[in-house]
Amino acid sequence: MAIFEKIVYYIANEKIDLKCYPNYSFEIGDIDGDGRKELISLNQSATLLSAFNLDGELLFEKNLDNTGNWGTTLICAADIDSDGRDEIIVPNGDSIVAFDGKGNKIREYKHHSSGKDGYGVSVPLIGAAKIKSPDEWSIVAVLAEGEAVALDRAFNEIWKTGGMGHDFGHEIFFADIDGDGLDEICFSTIGCAGQTADGWNFGELILLDHDGSILLRKRVDDYVRDNHFDDTAMADFMGNGTSQILLEKGVLLDLNGNVIWDISDKFDHGQWIAHTPDPNGKGRIVFISELWGAKKRGLLFSGNGEVINDFKDLPWVVFDSEEHKNLDLTPLPSRAHIIQWTPESEPEIFLSQQSLLPSSSHLCYQTVSFQLKALFMDLRGGLLGEFPFNDSQIKGYFYNGEVHSKVADIDGDGHQEIIFPKQDGHVMIIKKKA
Repeated sequence: MAIFEKIVYYIANEKIDLKCYPNYSFEIGDIDGDGRKELISLNQSATLLSAFNLDGELLFEKNLDNTGNWGTTLICAADIDSDGRDEIIVPNGDSIVAFDGKGNKIREYKHHSSGKDGYGVSVPLIGAAKIKSPDEWSIVAVLAEGEAVALDRAFNEIWKTGGMGHDFGHEIFFADIDGDGLDEICFSTIGCAGQTADGWNFGELILLDHDGSILLRKRVDDYVRDNHFDDTAMADFMGNGTSQILLEKGVLLDLNGNVIWDISDKFDHGQWIAHTPDPNGKGRIVFISELWGAKKRGLLFSGNGEVINDFKDLPWVVFDSEEHKNLDLTPLPSRAHIIQWTPESEPEIFLSQQSLLPSSSHLCYQTVSFQLKALFMDLRGGLLGEFPFNDSQIKGYFYNGEVHSKVADIDGDGHQEIIFPKQDGHVMIIKKKA
């Protein structure tokens, strides 16, 4: 527990040990209907599905027939049968399956796709969206053979759209951007159309309507020199009553794919978008945290692209011990979040750090321990508080630097918490006291 200017941020729970660093393969959901959310993870190969409660108790494990290799396989948790309990939806070989809170298989869809993406995954993207009705969940999945498919609550096929690439970015996004009560679907392919004349492998930004029709399909390098987008967000960022698409590189598009504004020159890479309504006007406040960029050029800006602040002066952790110097241990930003601790409080920005161990690449060959910082900022970029926490990279664990930390009311007390999987496999649940 640490106090900064009379504000207390603290770790309320650290009992859950996932026994791996889940990378993208992490989700939360209330699978038993008690008002508290459970924690769900897959191992690196996506062959072992595990569910834990908040007391750290393993509720069940299921062996799956997958061949992942980078911890990129997504998990979906949604109440698809409207019984007050979330089901767990995951790829399983040539199927998509749903498990109940006890690990029983209750739904299965055979996609019969023999393709696998570059990470060995047959279903690179999966999530829950409002496709048939605003009142029930459907499942949207993207297959490595270049098809997107929507399933109803009984796992019957609603539609299928093909002709896309083999590899996909690691996230899928849903939002009702045309006001009809049903969700549009946004994702990025990677290298789906070969190579350009200079050998640059490119992907595409794809936007689907709720009926599977393609609304937008644009090459990534029409906007920035990269082969995919890591994160996108769809909302009324400008406050003009329409929706726009924000790319994590710092580019805002209209729904036809036209550039409204572009501040990508202020980023090296970009990675994660967090946004919230502007408390002092129309539109939204946006914070982008940047993974991999050497200068750590995270940025806070308005929905009109006007820079508010950056985090170059934040109290960044320094690895200065002889052991850390010898290992060339490097701190990198984590996924950024916006959290509103109470319904009446102003939202805050959360940003933490993780470590990069270059000598280990992604697979860790030796255990190394270190201390990191959790940072909290207001919507003007001012530092509100910080606290240190201990973490480790663990021998045998796999680290791609990209993990699905969350903001949610996980314990049912009516207040949001930060759910942050550490690199040692333990999940840190962070609360705030005034």
